[in-house]
Amino acid sequence: MYRHLNRALAPAAALCCLLGLPTSGLAGASTISGTVSASDGARLPRATLTLVQHGTGVSATNASTDVGTYRFTGLAAGTYDLVAATPGFRPATRTAIVVGDDETLVVDLVLEVGLVSEAVTVIGAAPRDRIETAQLAESGARDVGEALASMTGLTKLRKGAIANDVVVRGLQSRDMNVLIDGQRIYGACPNHMDPAAFHVDFAEVERIEVAKGPFDLKNQGSLGGAVNVVTRRPDAGWHLAPVFTGGSDGFVAPSVTGSFGGAYLAALGGYSYRRSLAYTDGSGRRITEPANYRPEALDSEAFRVATMWARAFWTGGGHQLQASYARQQADHVLYPYLLMDAMYDDSDRVQVSYERQQPWGWLTGLRGQAYFTRVDHWMTDEYRLSSKGMPRAWSMGTRADTQTAGGRVEGLVGGATVGVEAFERRWNTTTELAGRAYRPQASIPGVSTENVGAFLEYARPLASQVTLTLGGRADWTRTSADAGRADTSLYLAYHGTDRLEVDDVLPGGKVRVAWQAAASVELSGGVGHTARVAEANERFFSLRRMGSDWVGNPELAPARNTGADVSVTWRRAGAQVSATAYLSAIDGFITVYDQVRTTAVPGVMNQAARTYANVDARLRGVEGSVTVPVSSRVTLSADVSSVRGTQTPRPELGILSADLAEMPPVRATARLRYDDGRFFAVAEGVFAAAQDHVDTDLLESVTPGWGVANLQGGLRRGPLSVTVGLLNVLDRTYREHLSYQRDPFRTGVFVNEPGRSGYVTVSWRL
Repeated sequence: MYRHLNRALAPAAALCCLLGLPTSGLAGASTISGTVSASDGARLPRATLTLVQHGTGVSATNASTDVGTYRFTGLAAGTYDLVAATPGFRPATRTAIVVGDDETLVVDLVLEVGLVSEAVTVIGAAPRDRIETAQLAESGARDVGEALASMTGLTKLRKGAIANDVVVRGLQSRDMNVLIDGQRIYGACPNHMDPAAFHVDFAEVERIEVAKGPFDLKNQGSLGGAVNVVTRRPDAGWHLAPVFTGGSDGFVAPSVTGSFGGAYLAALGGYSYRRSLAYTDGSGRRITEPANYRPEALDSEAFRVATMWARAFWTGGGHQLQASYARQQADHVLYPYLLMDAMYDDSDRVQVSYERQQPWGWLTGLRGQAYFTRVDHWMTDEYRLSSKGMPRAWSMGTRADTQTAGGRVEGLVGGATVGVEAFERRWNTTTELAGRAYRPQASIPGVSTENVGAFLEYARPLASQVTLTLGGRADWTRTSADAGRADTSLYLAYHGTDRLEVDDVLPGGKVRVAWQAAASVELSGGVGHTARVAEANERFFSLRRMGSDWVGNPELAPARNTGADVSVTWRRAGAQVSATAYLSAIDGFITVYDQVRTTAVPGVMNQAARTYANVDARLRGVEGSVTVPVSSRVTLSADVSSVRGTQTPRPELGILSADLAEMPPVRATARLRYDDGRFFAVAEGVFAAAQDHVDTDLLESVTPGWGVANLQGGLRRGPLSVTVGLLNVLDRTYREHLSYQRDPFRTGVFVNEPGRSGYVTVSWRL
């Protein structure tokens, strides 16, 4: 049904994209343009702008572009009022704007956060990109990782129909922080089956912020950047917002959110559900077909996920207190890329935060947060051919759970932010294999990671157009395994150590300068240094298998990234051109290799194991984007990104390749968009070059280049919003490069991207 619907809508959507309708009723030769941004300087896309002429009352609507710019053209001389609005922010108004004959005015608008402010700012003053609610609704994505892949410099790693991993400038989530409202939540699977971003539902999300490079010092572990998912906050009054999304391959995602915002008390709650069958690629094959699924599982559901959440706020006397809880239950989640699937994958998030909104002595602001997150995960191969004829319903199974408790306090002193962060993560997994008579193995033996860190960030103007930002951080981290559960004989056999506790000291810092070189030109650049400790699975994993063991390396050093970038942005009359070049030198980058057994240890029979090592790596790349208004309501935009990852070989370990594994290829996007604030239509092309810089040691394969076309359209009328999309219009069969290294349980199967697929989203806000 969806395929026929999409074919019918495609010509109409394409035609709408080519229309550049004039601003009705305001005929003239003048122009008003500018930017719409948040109070922290972040640009706000998809904001609705309304321009009203005094005297006549004639109005026109428009929408800001992906980079927050807007443009009204063909205006008659006169006096106007301009209003900008977008979900989650208070509308901004500029009144009595006087426009002369044939005049061009620049009017920038700044929107403040809505009724309830954010209690904790969790990403520092590094360059940030963001994706807003309206963009998420338009994307057709089924999870956060898939949605973020549309941003310049970001890609995804696909393992199935959902739970895509986030990749920023070639670095995956293990080398970044992926946070939800500042909370650390970690997947429980040893090979990142369920990354952090999987444990939040779109219906909860207000926006997603991304900091790139080693410049986020507020969070330990932001080696290559940070992603913070900001969830919804209530607006003033009573509201109810039901949303329904349906799409190809049986995808349905209904949700409802209710909220109340009063002068002192506010609350919000909601429920969502997502399910889908295994999708088909461009050749018409289910993604389950190339993997080792049983015949009866080939056409089964790909995932079922239910989420509920609630938040409460109290504001008064210059104070704000909030508490929140979210529960997600996922089951029957298929991962063709891996040897096992999730029977269930449940998570809980609890948070309490506080903000003092008035000065207090020498403090101009005070913020605090405490949280607890938990993930409980059971995965087996019972849907696979490998489980046939076994004594149990499955031949391999892993029970995994992880819990994280933490918090932060930060104060604002003049232009400086001073804070302390502390957290502890406990991670435990038990694996049972038929080949070892289902004898339980503590594959992650009750590992605890404790961290305490302090940070400082200071910004000050050096001149009227120059701003300097300085930052520093210091952390102490202890990683320890349970001596009663750890299989130390494996560590001894392959690494000659039985060490079960490691202490690390991690310094960090940054210097950035931003210069408004001219009214339309901004330059910025910086140098930063951040670090991350080895994860529990990288240091203390232990699993005896037939043929080859899998073992962590207790002697792993922290990975330390020293990076620099430089950016230039030009803006004029609603147009913007940006370019960034960056370089990261990562000492101790953690990679995978095969280690020959070095010590004879009773009970260790295999001659080799898959394990981890530190290598010195370099990542360098460029990103560029351009947005050009073709007319008042038609915008042409394009972006391109490229990253090259190399490593210094270590022949003594058999690491001979100079190429880092799983580096995304050159990628580009071009879009033509019509948007008048009420109706929009988009034609988009997405292209990726072939990737032939591959890690030959890991037998990584060359990936061919590809290109796809997408069409989208939508309508916004008061409380009603409707979006229709047709993705991969030409039904191409292709796969992205990031789908290779996920040991110890990868199948070696490449998961193709979806073929031609459609979706419809309808939302109503009462």
